[in-house]
Amino acid sequence: MIAGAVLILLGIAFFAMQFFGELGASAILFAVGLIFLVAYFYTRTYGFLIPGCILAGLALGQIAAQGGLFSFMGLSGIGLGFGFIAIFLIDWVYTRNFRWWPLIPGGIIVVSGIASANENLQALLAKGWPLILVVIGLLILAGAFGLTGRRNS
Repeated sequence: MIAGAVLILLGIAFFAMQFFGELGASAILFAVGLIFLVAYFYTRTYGFLIPGCILAGLALGQIAAQGGLFSFMGLSGIGLGFGFIAIFLIDWVYTRNFRWWPLIPGGIIVVSGIASANENLQALLAKGWPLILVVIGLLILAGAFGLTGRRNS
């Protein structure tokens, strides 16, 4: 099954590459990401979910950055960040595991991508980034005191 899905997705990507030129490389990247995602949904192996979401998110960001209404330089980074966030969401929905680590790089990359397009947000992040540490610390303390519904012993 996986071999068949790989051939189908690669064939579609190579076919699209002939007609869309610049989008071709992003289409290949997206197809490879989809191959990993198909493998994850078939086997439920977490190791397939990580590269699948990262590659698909990066490819979607690159495709969006190459044209359209929302074209700006930070879209590739935002797509990559959403790929990390998708790792957390898909894993949580399908396995009910609360592996929160992808939210950290995902959040940082999304905020950085947004900041690259907005000068006011760049200035705020340049001076206000320590407040992110304060929020993370508050979340950790809330978990330690049992305020999140989970108990840590």
